Amino acid sequence: MSKIEQEFVVPMESAERGSLIIGELRSESAVFPSMLAQFSKIDPSSRKAKIYLYPTLDQAKQLFFVMHSPFTFHGECDINSDVREVWKAADIWLKPGSKIDGNNHTFWSAPTGNIGSLVISTVSSDGIFKAATSSAWFVANRCFLFQILANPEDEEMERAKIAGEREKFFLKVSDGANAEIQRYTRSRRIGVLKDFKKKGYSIHARNYTDVETVRKDSEALMILASLGSRERTMFWHWSSSSGAGEMTRRWQFNAKKFARRDEHTDPLLPRNRAACARFLQTAFPAYRGALQAELFDGAVYALMAREHVLEVRVARLFFGVQGALIFALQEPKGKKRAQVRSLYEKFLRKYGSHFDDLWPLLHDPQGGPPLSDLRNAIVHGEAFTEDDFLALSYASQNLEWILERILLLSLGWKIDESYVSLRTLQHFCAHQWKSAQQNLKI
Repeated sequence: MSKIEQEFVVPMESAERGSLIIGELRSESAVFPSMLAQFSKIDPSSRKAKIYLYPTLDQAKQLFFVMHSPFTFHGECDINSDVREVWKAADIWLKPGSKIDGNNHTFWSAPTGNIGSLVISTVSSDGIFKAATSSAWFVANRCFLFQILANPEDEEMERAKIAGEREKFFLKVSDGANAEIQRYTRSRRIGVLKDFKKKGYSIHARNYTDVETVRKDSEALMILASLGSRERTMFWHWSSSSGAGEMTRRWQFNAKKFARRDEHTDPLLPRNRAACARFLQTAFPAYRGALQAELFDGAVYALMAREHVLEVRVARLFFGVQGALIFALQEPKGKKRAQVRSLYEKFLRKYGSHFDDLWPLLHDPQGGPPLSDLRNAIVHGEAFTEDDFLALSYASQNLEWILERILLLSLGWKIDESYVSLRTLQHFCAHQWKSAQQNLKI
């Protein structure tokens, strides 16, 4: 029996995992320069990943005292004589292995840990990744806008055979690069056949000059798609290749699963491909060329945070309105954030009034409490009765509509070409807000 086999136990299930890699395991207080490790099998759809360590007896003893720290791992392995991989894992939280005594020997089972992020760089000397243009691929979860712009469904393809192939959607992004929205499928072999499962959607960018720029472009497309779909989308895996013989794949694990939009709830954009295409073509340059895009992102996140109780949702939506107004007006950063009243007045002068049918944000000529009074009551901890919650519900819905209209206008999109138009909202109970407002005592 070899020395390694005497010092730790390699479970039989390790054969189902990836390659063994020797690398450096490191935390703030300890360094293990020659640690044998193995990762769970990872593909573009992986949302969780684990690392399995096979320490020597001395390493296992040292690990026991530093288990509480987050670790990083940096290792390399040769796939074959022409391909080499470098693995960099971060935010690793380990669970201790088990000590096993038997037959006058001490064994240690492998400690395991969940991984927060992973980067795999692959270099080929035989030209596997060499190409005429650069390419980056971002895997995202489902949302309405991606669904309608991606490759057609099976029944659409049947119709396309008769009417001609449907054109794929391409969008010009930064520095002359092109981005295509695609359907992402994952195949698995069953016997001699392959079963294809729809896993989500992807953005495929080609001919970019800077990888960080194309990443920001894809993040922009996803925040705009989230707004247009009324459901959150993001990418957890992306890969890039400059075309010079190297490919880099990146994962961000343990991302939260976002709730899908209810089937009975409309998206924000019309249900047709032409409108969705025009929206991205209009909104993308407006967003990428704007100041303080992070305030736009925060406003969209406020719209998507539907799990909060009503009081918190009202306060968060109001804060989102303030950020959206700053974004729309392209206000430069200052030491103090401008007040909502002055921002709103400037917005109305620039874009015109598009909110007369909704619960007034700051002042009601009829004398009822505006949404700002309700927000102030919430922030100052006022208690609400059971009878007030219908008004809170209507207020939350009206704030959501106000915020969506501000964001659409700031991107250069017409309110009438959305599901937040007067024509659509007049069928909703919350649009008949006046009686609820009059009954609200604050």
